[in-house]
Amino acid sequence: MIRLSWKLTGAILLVVIICVGLMAYLVNLSTAREFRQYILQGNMMHTQQIADSLSQFYSQNQQWPGVDIILEGLIWSGNTRLVVADSSGLVVGDTNGDWLGRYTDQVGLEEGTPVTVSGNEVGEFYPLTSTHGHGQGQGQGTDWQVVGQGASSSTVVLDAFQQDFLDQVNRSLWLAGAIGTAVALLFGFILARYFTRPINELSRGAHHIASGDLKYRVKVGSKDEIGELAQTFNSMASNLEMSEQSRRQLMADVAHELRTPLTVIGGTIDGMLDGVFKPDPEHLGTIKEQSALLTRLIGDLRDLSLAESGQLKLEKIPTDMVELVRRILSQFEVSAKEKGNKLQIKAASGLPQLTIDPVRIVQAISNLLANALRHTPAGGPISISMEVRDNSQQFDRKHLLISVADTGEGIPPEHLSHIFDRFYRAKPSRSRSEGGAGLGLAIAKQMVQAHNGRLWVESELGKGSIFYIALPIDNPAKPMQST
Repeated sequence: MIRLSWKLTGAILLVVIICVGLMAYLVNLSTAREFRQYILQGNMMHTQQIADSLSQFYSQNQQWPGVDIILEGLIWSGNTRLVVADSSGLVVGDTNGDWLGRYTDQVGLEEGTPVTVSGNEVGEFYPLTSTHGHGQGQGQGTDWQVVGQGASSSTVVLDAFQQDFLDQVNRSLWLAGAIGTAVALLFGFILARYFTRPINELSRGAHHIASGDLKYRVKVGSKDEIGELAQTFNSMASNLEMSEQSRRQLMADVAHELRTPLTVIGGTIDGMLDGVFKPDPEHLGTIKEQSALLTRLIGDLRDLSLAESGQLKLEKIPTDMVELVRRILSQFEVSAKEKGNKLQIKAASGLPQLTIDPVRIVQAISNLLANALRHTPAGGPISISMEVRDNSQQFDRKHLLISVADTGEGIPPEHLSHIFDRFYRAKPSRSRSEGGAGLGLAIAKQMVQAHNGRLWVESELGKGSIFYIALPIDNPAKPMQST
C-alpha cells in the first residue's frame, strides 16, 4: 500500500517539475530572444558607425586604397571580419586579406551595407562573423555570416563568445530549476508528513475503536477541518462508549428484573413439586402475579425498543383529551382512596381535539400518575391540568400542555437529567414494590416523543414534582365544551 504522504509528496513533486520545467523553458526562450535582440541592436549600431567612418574616409580621399588602415580599428570583436567593395563589387578592403582583388559575387557576399558620399553610392561594406559551418562565404576553412542579414533577432547568428555566454545563462537557469525542484521535494515531503500526521492519528484511533478500545481519543491540535474531524471523531467515540455502557447496563438491568419473578415462580413450583407447598390459591396466585409482572415487563421493554428505534406504529384518531384524562383518573381512584390521596383535574375552556393514538397517550399519562401516587404521601393531593399555549421556552410550537403535579418529596437536582433513563431509580435501594421496574418514565417519554411532543420535569425538594407533556396542535378538530 502506498501511503498518503508519499502520494502527496509525489503529487507536489510532479507539479513542481512541470511548473519549474515550463518556467525554465519559457525563460530560456525569452532570454535567448532578448539576447539576440540586444546583439542585433548592437550590430546595427556598429554597422551604422562603420558606414559613417567609411563615408568620411572616402569623402576625404576620393578613393579606396588605404582603407585597410581604418578597418582594423573598426573591428569590435575577435570573431568579426570587415570587407569593403567599391561600386563595381571589387573587394578593396579585407581585415583578413583573403578576398582582396576578388569580386563579391565570387566569394558569395550579398546584401552589403551601402557607403554613400553626397548621396552617391561609392561602395559597400560587409561586417562578417564566424558561424562555424553556417556562413555564406568561404575563407581558410572558416564560414562567415553577414552581420545583421535578415534584420530579425531570430536570424541573428551569434559568434562563439556570445553563444558561450548564452549557453552559460541557460545552464544557470536549468541548474536553478533543479535546485528549486530539490528544495520543493524536501519541503513537499515535510508538508506531506505534517498534513498526514493527524490523518494517521485518526486512522490509529479508528483501529482502536474497531478493536473495542472505546476509551481511546485522538490528539489533534489543529484548528482546521482536520481538527474539526478529530473533535467529531472523539465525540463519536464518547457516544459509542456511553452507548456501550448503556447497553451493558441495560442487559444487566433486564437480567436482574427478569431474574426476580422467574426465581419466585421457579421456587414456588419447586416447593409444590417437593411437597413443601400445597397448590392452593395463595401459591398459585403468587405464580400468576409474577407471570403477569413478567408479561408487563416484557411488553414494556418491547414498546420501549420499538419507540426508540422509530418503529412504533401509532393508530391516530381525533380524541377528546378532557374525556381521556377523566377515564385515566377513574382507573386510579381506588388506589388513591386507599392512600388517602385526592385526584384533581383542571381543564381550560375550549380545548381542541387532538389527533393522537389514545392507547399510547393513556400509557404515558398513566405512568406519570402511577409515579405521582408512588411518591405522594398519604393525604397529599395530585392534580392534572390542561391548557393551550402558543409556545414556551420548552416547546416552540402551539401545543396542548398537560401537567401532572404531585406533593411528594421532590427529585434531587443531580437526578433530574437521568430521571427518564431506563431502569433508573433516584434511590437504587428502593424495592420493586416501592419503585417499580424503572421503565415507566422512560416509556412515557418515548410515547410522547412518538407524537412529536416533549416531556420534561420540574421539581423542588420537599414540595413535589411537576411533569409536563406538550403535544403539538397541528390540525385541531373543533373545540370541546368547557369543563
